[in-house]
Amino acid sequence: MSKFQDKTTGLLTNVDLKSARGKILYWILFAILIACCLITFLPAVWTVFTALKDPNEIYTSTKFFPEHLSWHIFVTRVADSWNQLKFGRSIINTFYYSAVAWALKLGVCTFAGYAFSKLKPKGSTMVFILILWTMMMPSQMRTVPNYISYLSFPFASRTEFGIGINLLNTYWPLWLGGAVDAFAIMLFKNAFDAVSNSIVEAATIDGAGKLQIFFKIMVPLSVPIIIYESIMTLSGAWSNFFGPYLIIQDTTKQLLPAKIFMMGNDGTVKQNTYLMGLIIAAMPQLIIFAFFKRYIMGGINIGGVKG
Repeated sequence: MSKFQDKTTGLLTNVDLKSARGKILYWILFAILIACCLITFLPAVWTVFTALKDPNEIYTSTKFFPEHLSWHIFVTRVADSWNQLKFGRSIINTFYYSAVAWALKLGVCTFAGYAFSKLKPKGSTMVFILILWTMMMPSQMRTVPNYISYLSFPFASRTEFGIGINLLNTYWPLWLGGAVDAFAIMLFKNAFDAVSNSIVEAATIDGAGKLQIFFKIMVPLSVPIIIYESIMTLSGAWSNFFGPYLIIQDTTKQLLPAKIFMMGNDGTVKQNTYLMGLIIAAMPQLIIFAFFKRYIMGGINIGGVKG
């Protein structure tokens, strides 16, 4: 308890921890947190160890750990799973889809936030309200209308003149749907609102154009939000399942989550091979977490941009 001598805020302060009631409550909360950690952590550990077991061992043994465990077995299991599941094409497709989704989303949302915050064209307030209104709409309500619109984009139905483009079986419906993110636009607008107008006016007097102000002032001051949105976009695009599964039917364009789902329904794929495939698919997200963990663990001050 000596570590909390200077703790003056929170659920339990240093004064609370000096009493018997406060200490009991502290250890109860501590035990609850440990239990939550175990509930979250054990399934991942079980997946790793089960993927290293032989198929017969999975169904006949009740042991948590595999009977034989070594680095050679791990390498062999990864190589066998990779060769059998043929993830190479799906991983390349997913990298390509995620990179373009990230570029489009940041490009559209940053420009939209800048326009709503500083440019403010006529009618922008109403447009911004409509964008925020879409956050209140359940995504399930948009599934069928969006699918119909992709049949003959942008007219939402086939016309007698043959006007419209069928976007099904391409990545464009996924990119277009993810590029305009209401929450991301709101974050960028709030960040740009915090930049003093005097800075923009001074840059305009010095001869800077609207694009120069955007790239040399607004973008550098919104780096924390760009990092946050990059993490969310890349992680979400890599694990996106329903949209690609609905839109893309061509196996050569299949993304990794849909590929894994199809493998799970394939009776020829053994259980340990399937679980190893889940581990391989999760590695890029673990790498993203390793690179950006100080932003994820420490949090990001969304409103910290000041003019």
